[in-house]
Amino acid sequence: MPSIASCNFDTCPVAASPYGYPPSSAAEAIFLIIHFGSLIACLLYSFFLAETNRWLEFSIPISIACFFESIGYGVRLASSFDPWNVALYATSTAFIIVAPAFVSAAIYFTVPEAIKILGVEHSLIDITRYPLFIWIDVVGFVLQLVGIIISFSDLSADTGLGHHAQIGSPIIASGTAIQAISLISFLFLFSIVLLRAAVANSQFGYTTFHPVHGFVPLAHRFKFFLAMLLISTMCLFARALYETIVLGDGLDSWTAKNQALFAGLDSLLVGEAVVGLVVAHPVGFLRSGLEKRRGSGNTSMLVEEQRVVSEYYLGGRQLSTRNHQYGSRDRPQRPNRRIGDDLTPLGSTRNFI
Repeated sequence: MPSIASCNFDTCPVAASPYGYPPSSAAEAIFLIIHFGSLIACLLYSFFLAETNRWLEFSIPISIACFFESIGYGVRLASSFDPWNVALYATSTAFIIVAPAFVSAAIYFTVPEAIKILGVEHSLIDITRYPLFIWIDVVGFVLQLVGIIISFSDLSADTGLGHHAQIGSPIIASGTAIQAISLISFLFLFSIVLLRAAVANSQFGYTTFHPVHGFVPLAHRFKFFLAMLLISTMCLFARALYETIVLGDGLDSWTAKNQALFAGLDSLLVGEAVVGLVVAHPVGFLRSGLEKRRGSGNTSMLVEEQRVVSEYYLGGRQLSTRNHQYGSRDRPQRPNRRIGDDLTPLGSTRNFI
């Protein structure tokens, strides 16, 4: 067989290419549009739609991930016309492998603010520790880079992957496995928070007590944001498992050269995670985390309710015996209020949480 550098669809079997298949131009174009569009949307959210807080700690990692994914799928689109080009193969593979780590970082940076709204008492760990998951991902990211450098260090335009790929692939797999452990650990802790908050909300109609606004129900937009956080994390974890298995088998293995597996368990999962997070961007969804009651008929009762509870929780003293609703020694109970038509979103929660 001639050198793959001179191969084309007429002279060489596509199975001899580094990909092992001709990348689908339609699929690569779709995922390129998804990630590039998400990049533009994320930047618009932070720099044109944000009123005060731009949420750069979320937008910057997501934008980097979208940029890397766009490069990866743009190069794969070019490879659909020349799958034997080893430089294109190495470039697309490298960018697509490392990009999801930045999506995870955006989630880790954002979730403490979401837990503040749900109630920090629902978390098993201090909320300031959640961003520490980023450092676990950094270790995985470094291993991925080292593995990629080793794998492609003896890449040949004539023969494709060299023997170093057998050494580098397991290193990349170990980095991806570390990120999978980080994601599943975070998923466990965040699921506990959501479960505890859901139980409290089901029982009382509220998830926590906020010092200024008292017992306040959650906005529907914020619930959608939480759902996207959870779904995106699950997608990233599933993708990390897939990549760990594929890279453990080797870049030249059957699993690595199966386009259907790649499209369904990498491209689709990462695309869903990115789109879900960008659609539920904190600029538009996290700032409306709480809803408050309005209406003159209930105003005085709500004010008195919150005053009594504030005295108990924040004042550190016994409730007045003149309060017949709560009694002199009994701990005040959460009023069983539900979200109704008389609720409107607050402009921001970050000012009082």
